Amino acid sequence: MAKLPDEIAWTLINTEDWGGGLERTYRAENVEHAGCGGDVILVHLHDEMGAVTGAHSRCDKCGEDLTT
Repeated sequence: MAKLPDEIAWTLINTEDWGGGLERTYRAENVEHAGCGGDVILVHLHDEMGAVTGAHSRCDKCGEDLTT
C-alpha cells in the first residue's frame, strides 16, 4: 500500500470495491480546506493485487479538487 504523508493524520472512512480493485477513502484529521474549512478527503484506487493505481484529493464540503 502507498505510504500516506506523515505530517497529516489520516483516518480510513470508507472502503469499497469499484470493480477492478478497492477504493479507499481517507479523511485528514488535522487539515482543513483553506477555502471553506471543509474536511480534506484522499481517495486511493487499488488494482486487484492491492497496488495503488491512482490517487486524488478533494474538499468534502465544497468539492474542490485539491490534487497536486
